[in-house]
Amino acid sequence: MKIDKNTDFFIFDLGGVIIDLDIPFTINQLQQIALKNSIDLYEDFMNHPVHHAYEKGEIDDQTFRDELKLVFKHEWPNQEVDDIWNGMLGKIPQEKIQLLKDLRKTHPIYMLSNTNGIHFRKVEEILLEGSGHKSFEELFDRVFLSFEMGCRKPDTVIYEKVLAEIGQEGSRGVFFDDNASNIVGARKAGLRAHHIDHPTALLDYFANVH
Repeated sequence: MKIDKNTDFFIFDLGGVIIDLDIPFTINQLQQIALKNSIDLYEDFMNHPVHHAYEKGEIDDQTFRDELKLVFKHEWPNQEVDDIWNGMLGKIPQEKIQLLKDLRKTHPIYMLSNTNGIHFRKVEEILLEGSGHKSFEELFDRVFLSFEMGCRKPDTVIYEKVLAEIGQEGSRGVFFDDNASNIVGARKAGLRAHHIDHPTALLDYFANVH
């Protein structure tokens, strides 16, 4: 593993960086309901105001479920809503868990995720099942979650809040995210940022950086 000598800390997104994601699976499930009920989904639900409000903690789990039912004009049991919503969540590769452990021996590492209550509880279940770790706090020095912070990426304020909390200069850290707009937001806040745009991109970075 190689680490840039000018790097003092690392910040990682969660979905698509640490845990595998299959967002099209969930979107397809929702689109099937939309077509059945003659609803025109002109945009990806991941960009819907209800989803953004949920990620910022402006609405709670039950309100999100209720709003989803209204948007799609479909009366799901709550557990079915959760199952569809969590269907996009895959596995956490063991080599990424080992990478975090190795990095933490020499550098502080942080998580910054746009997420929500339903997802984060499920992801920690996946973490426990796959690695034996009960919480991401066992792997990271700090965990920053959008729904607890009241803001979300790519808004500059969320990066600024994290940097203030950890007492670090953005130029001394590297941020990893699978969403290009979040990379732009991080750079505006002064962070060096690396786009995770394919499954091995994170591991490749640490194999090749110099």
